[in-house]
Amino acid sequence: MRNWIIGAAAVIALAVPGVAAAQTGYVGAVYSNADVEGADEADAWGLEGAVAFAGSGSIVFEVDAGYTSGDDVDTTGLTGHVYTRNDSHLFGAFVGLSDSDATDTTWTVGVEASKFYTDWTLAGAVFYANNDDNDVDGYGINTQARYFVNDNFRLQGNLGWATVDTGADDDDAFTYGVGGEYQFAAAPISIAAGYNRVDSDAAEADVLSLAVRYNWGGTLRDRDRSGASQADITGLGFLL
Repeated sequence: MRNWIIGAAAVIALAVPGVAAAQTGYVGAVYSNADVEGADEADAWGLEGAVAFAGSGSIVFEVDAGYTSGDDVDTTGLTGHVYTRNDSHLFGAFVGLSDSDATDTTWTVGVEASKFYTDWTLAGAVFYANNDDNDVDGYGINTQARYFVNDNFRLQGNLGWATVDTGADDDDAFTYGVGGEYQFAAAPISIAAGYNRVDSDAAEADVLSLAVRYNWGGTLRDRDRSGASQADITGLGFLL
């Protein structure tokens, strides 16, 4: 399985440079606070970015990247997507990797889909994740509902489940949360905030996040329907 994941990631990496100029994307600064039951709170600061490239016809390539530095752990992540999208729906696949001081390297692969309505987007992803360094793997599903109050104000709710095989035991984890993002009319700057709860057999945690982003390519609704929209739906790899 891991060889297949590496091969798929290489295909995406080779494909992206050959496509047209970037349609839309964002870069930003992020902050998060994780309150884990039975442990100290942990703060993390970092950078994030996402960009979508037009391929031939309705094919789109997207690359998401991020880096966070926490009190005890630094984490780097990169995900590549290939999908088809029209005014009605999106369907595609993704390959990602993350590397941290605590868990080494985790690979994630999966399929993703979205259904577009006038003011709503329903999105989901099914994924498999593997961490050879710790002999751990898992699979799960993420779902998300996004509501657009207007073109530049989005609210959302998410629900996810994963099971993680540690070799000695299986660990089920649920995550649920809410969030929103607002982009100013006078400048392509947006602010985003979110809350997520993670409940697993091993631990429970509350995670608060904040982000400030510089956007190009239109409104937040434009990003959702024709731009780099998949970064926050593609897995629970952090559990590994």
